Amino acid sequence: MQVLPNQLMELHVESNSGLDIYRTRVEDAYDDLLIVGVPIRQGVLVPIRIGTRLNVQFRVQSNVNEGRYSNQAIVEKRFRANLPLLQLRLLGTWEKIQERHFLRVPVSIDVLFEVINKEGVEPIPQSGLMLDLSGGGCLLRTSYPLERDDEIRVSFSVKDSQITASAVVARLVESDSGVDYGVCFVDIAERLRQVIIKFVFQRQIALAELTRDNRE
Repeated sequence: MQVLPNQLMELHVESNSGLDIYRTRVEDAYDDLLIVGVPIRQGVLVPIRIGTRLNVQFRVQSNVNEGRYSNQAIVEKRFRANLPLLQLRLLGTWEKIQERHFLRVPVSIDVLFEVINKEGVEPIPQSGLMLDLSGGGCLLRTSYPLERDDEIRVSFSVKDSQITASAVVARLVESDSGVDYGVCFVDIAERLRQVIIKFVFQRQIALAELTRDNRE
């Protein structure tokens, strides 16, 4: 499996608070070395130390090798070129892994989101409507034009919980109103993901009961 520059990559790092997932991009790759951008969270560079062991994952969407791939790596160096970079040395071979699938239910939830840009320009909040929701992402409808692979930060409420997450536009979905956007959560606190999963499960039960009552 060959990794090419500009490939989106996830860095899975164990911390005292649990598993942190950071999204970055490959700047260069050769042999068993990856050069990636230092991930950014809420506008601040994430301080991943030299010697940190982590799991790196990326998704291939081609027809031939489609799927998610994983490898172990260690941070060998931190340096700066045009942007802050990490040098990762791969410790194994790329292995195809099973993608995590989540139950999805229809919803109608107001969403605020910001498009994350790399130029340091302050993002402008945009509004949208969530059409379905799962622990892994949502379907978003908005008049703001998005593109595939756009990185966004979303905020919405589920019952009494405020959910915030970094996400990426994974697909464009044609609809009667134009185009909707399939969004994948890439950086969300596991506690908040469990809130979503519980809500989805309860909503599935409520929808099933409503369907049954309508048939009787």
